[in-house]
Amino acid sequence: MTLNAEGHSDVAELFKRVPLAVGEHCLIRDMGDYKACYLRQPQLPYPGWHLGFVAPDYMDVWLETADVTDTRGIAFDTAVRGVIAVSQPENSKGDASGWPGPYLRGKGVTLANLDLPERIFIRWQSLVEPQTYRATLEIPAEARVLLVQQEKVNCPMGGWQSAYRDAVVIGLAPGGIAKVWISGPCFKGTEVLRVQAEIEPKGPYQGLSEGRHRPLEPAAKTYIDKHGIPYGSW
Repeated sequence: MTLNAEGHSDVAELFKRVPLAVGEHCLIRDMGDYKACYLRQPQLPYPGWHLGFVAPDYMDVWLETADVTDTRGIAFDTAVRGVIAVSQPENSKGDASGWPGPYLRGKGVTLANLDLPERIFIRWQSLVEPQTYRATLEIPAEARVLLVQQEKVNCPMGGWQSAYRDAVVIGLAPGGIAKVWISGPCFKGTEVLRVQAEIEPKGPYQGLSEGRHRPLEPAAKTYIDKHGIPYGSW
């Protein structure tokens, strides 16, 4: 395959008759001592997709890392980290059983330079147990279909309109439960994946904290002392 430049005479010579090989996610140019990879840019109907995290009420979580690999094979390590839930969230139902919702967004970031996710590796501390878990979430193809599918929806804040789901929301619960929803500002979350994580053998912080987890908030401790942890409700 050969790339022929047209127009833009100032750069045409640079790209004139450049030999390219078609790779899985990019066009590969042989530069002699190394190879260059010309990536296709994400073709999304919005500037970027949101990666958010939620947890049940009082079930405090500290996210050590969320590493995202998109459909081009591009990886973004530690896209999100930090506190996901502490004590009782504002406007919560005051009950740890079940998930918050039904409109889910979560704490996180909007990823403007990544294509849709292929997989997401997560490692987190469940502070109420305490225990550290890890899991690799293989995002199903139907989830990516939902993320680019425009639909007519009755938006709570704006009435009937055409809108997209632009958020991947991950719920983290005690016992190593991780659940994934696809949602948007006008859509209730659609569950696409539920995973049982494994215990991280190195412990919290990859063994760098001598087995110590982050402290539990007093409100969460008070709730657990009175009600316990509702395993099986997630």
